[in-house]
Amino acid sequence: MGDFFEQKSLTELEILKHNIQKISLISKVTTIIIVFLLVIMAFLSNQSLSTIFGNKSFQIISYTILVIFNLFVYFITDIKKIRITEKNGRKVDFFISFYVVALTFLGSIITISDFGYYNQLMIYTLTLCITCSVIVLRLKQLIISLLFSSLTLLIGLIMQHNDTELLRQQVLYLLSLIPITFFISRSFYYSFHRSLSFQSELIKEAHITRDLTKKLREANRKLELQANLDPLTNLFNRRAFDSYISELEKKSKYESFLFTAIMVDVDCFKLYNDTYGHSEGDFVLANIGRQLYDLAYKYGCFASRWGGEEFTILLINHTEEKAKEICEEIISKVNELKIDHSSSLIDPYVTVSVGASTAYIQYPSEIKSCIHKADEALYFVKENGRNYYEHRQFVNI
Repeated sequence: MGDFFEQKSLTELEILKHNIQKISLISKVTTIIIVFLLVIMAFLSNQSLSTIFGNKSFQIISYTILVIFNLFVYFITDIKKIRITEKNGRKVDFFISFYVVALTFLGSIITISDFGYYNQLMIYTLTLCITCSVIVLRLKQLIISLLFSSLTLLIGLIMQHNDTELLRQQVLYLLSLIPITFFISRSFYYSFHRSLSFQSELIKEAHITRDLTKKLREANRKLELQANLDPLTNLFNRRAFDSYISELEKKSKYESFLFTAIMVDVDCFKLYNDTYGHSEGDFVLANIGRQLYDLAYKYGCFASRWGGEEFTILLINHTEEKAKEICEEIISKVNELKIDHSSSLIDPYVTVSVGASTAYIQYPSEIKSCIHKADEALYFVKENGRNYYEHRQFVNI
């Protein structure tokens, strides 16, 4: 037979949920109405229920069964809370079919027992119309409930009285009621299906739109990241540097923070390019960029390629001592690369010069002033031997 949900579409699953909700509502409302009417009838007539029904125990039993049946269904559907899962899907579907058949059958039984009060087959008409217009019934469920209840009612009417004319009227009424309720049920069934199909399409469109939006955002994020990265070193570029400085300037308007700018320059890089070629020069920049990237990741700072053979590292809320340690580590990491530089004026390997400055930022203008101070420190190193660092503390005026 296969799994229940392998044979049921999402639409049919929603129908099961809808039917359980409506059955719970019908059982509750039906019970309240019947009990309320019986109490009102007894109160207004100042008689017992047995007197109201003319001491006909069959009528009392039929109403009692209907009340108990609806209370039981309400307990199952609302209090116990039926959950539709892969394991109980078929059982829920069978339960719905059973409820519809049982309710219409009880409606026909009560109509027969209350024939003296309801010559127009009111109880049966109500139960039939409610089930057909509120519960979404498949064709098989509808036909079984109509045949079973109408045949029961027809047999009961024939056995109930000998008034041929009244019997003829009620049979005609019953024969007209069945196709009307059949039409109502099928119309509701197809209308409900169309509604769910429309909702399903809307959900699909929403999912597609959401997926496209997600992909578009991801693509935009990648494009924005690419626009802010230097393709050779994978460090942030000058555009990203300027944007970051702008954000720091905004931040400084609301809070003060410790800021360090570190400027890094590859020593004798023009001579290296002239000796080894620009492709080898790119190799040097890429390797140094990788070292700076690792340091930025390690210390949680901002690293960028300033331009040409110059790089920058920006530290937020790192002490002056930590800034000096990072400067030493930059020089050490580059020296460990042992990249030959035979035309260097200071060392047989590629080296870097580093200038740094630390400031306690209180105003936006102090950020660029601190960077300028670090650039001055770098220039001092380049003019006085290279391959070491100079740190200068920025003094706020």
